[in-house]
Amino acid sequence: MNARPGGVLGRFAGKVTGRVIETVQPDVVLSHIDLDALLDRVDINRVLSRVDLDALIDRIDVERLMDRVDVERLLERVDLDRLLERVDVESLVRRSGVPQIVVESQTRLAGSLVDLVRRQLAGLDAILNRGVSRLLRREPAPRSRTVTGEYAGAVSRAIATTLDILIIATTFTIGLAGINLLTTSFWGVEVRHALPATIALAVFAFGYAFGFLAVAGRTPGQGIVGLRVIRTDGGAIHPGQALRWVIGFPISVIPLGLGFVPVVFQREHRALHDLIAGTVIVYDWGDRPAELPGPLSAFLARHEGGSP
Repeated sequence: MNARPGGVLGRFAGKVTGRVIETVQPDVVLSHIDLDALLDRVDINRVLSRVDLDALIDRIDVERLMDRVDVERLLERVDLDRLLERVDVESLVRRSGVPQIVVESQTRLAGSLVDLVRRQLAGLDAILNRGVSRLLRREPAPRSRTVTGEYAGAVSRAIATTLDILIIATTFTIGLAGINLLTTSFWGVEVRHALPATIALAVFAFGYAFGFLAVAGRTPGQGIVGLRVIRTDGGAIHPGQALRWVIGFPISVIPLGLGFVPVVFQREHRALHDLIAGTVIVYDWGDRPAELPGPLSAFLARHEGGSP
């Protein structure tokens, strides 16, 4: 007859097992186990799938763990130079977006400063136009703060022309000095003759003005101030008009500058060379609206019946 599990046989087996466990030395047992072969037979993925990581993490005492970490000793063992050598600082900076932020902020700042100056020039134009209208007993045109596409006044046009003259003179002088240095160094010939230099300056100024007007519809000086040369119907000028504008410019200058007088007194502010070319000059700040200073705009709106 078989003994019951809880009978004499069961109690005997339990005592024998306990005795064996007490007498067996774990170190001796482990010395006979091939751990590498054992680990090779273990299915790590299956073991990890049965581990509740959330429960394991919840049972970890982080503060106690950090107390047992010797941070100073850990840092002493870190080779910072070797660590930094493996860090691509340039790539890290590019990925952070810092260079783009710096460029965009500088661009916005420069644009704001340029627009501030443009607003002041447009404001001076508005004040001059109001004074001329009173002098001629002419009803002033209503003004709003935004002046994009409106005829540019004498002040803005004068500053743009002055900037173009400075750019032409500076560029030509630097170029002439470079040519003189080359001719002196290689052939011992120094460029001193005034007539050839004057002719070269005139050719350079013509190419400068015609090239920019034909391609961009404005010279660099006009671009800085925020002006554009257009046809009287509002369209872009063609090369023929740009040529007539450049050729007509000296005609406005030669008779004591009388060709510029209409810029002050005419409603469309067209000089003699504008009339010859069939063009007008308007405010154009590109992707931003051309504006008058806020206080001046409000003042003109109150006194001239415009709306701010």
